[in-house]
Amino acid sequence: MTPESTRPPTPGTPSRSQSPSNHGPASQRHDRATLGGDLVVACSRFARTAAQAIDVDVSVTMWRMLSNLAHTGDLSVTELATIERTSQPTVSKMVKRLEAQGLVSRRPDPTDRRSSAVSVTDAGRAALARYRASLTTALAPHLAGLDEDDLRTLERALDLLARLTSEVADAGPI
Repeated sequence: MTPESTRPPTPGTPSRSQSPSNHGPASQRHDRATLGGDLVVACSRFARTAAQAIDVDVSVTMWRMLSNLAHTGDLSVTELATIERTSQPTVSKMVKRLEAQGLVSRRPDPTDRRSSAVSVTDAGRAALARYRASLTTALAPHLAGLDEDDLRTLERALDLLARLTSEVADAGPI
């Protein structure tokens, strides 16, 4: 142990295990000014950690893209790149991989011959359902350890996150 780790925390200062940058509980109140960023980091970390708990042959990024397509319907590679906040060539490569696995299909865009519409196939929807079921199974023992108050808090958080997601999406870029 280092001398620093043997010192008690300064009153009002979260211990190392409470720090949001560590894996322990983050029980301190968040500042409204930083709450949005903290939420994004915590949600991203949770999604990444949950995905690492299951064995799949498609990257988390590709699952997210598949989920976005299932939610929004047909999109062009350019639209997908905008949603995924990545380059068009990167999305093109990911779409080719998903297409090779039979999870998406492309068809020519009737309004622009240079473009194609990407859509989720029935196999893609089934694979996405299996992925989500695997996540549910992997997380079940962890959720089972929570008390009723914590479960209600998570249910409320889901509702709030869905509402915030819609509001942010509707508002568009700042």
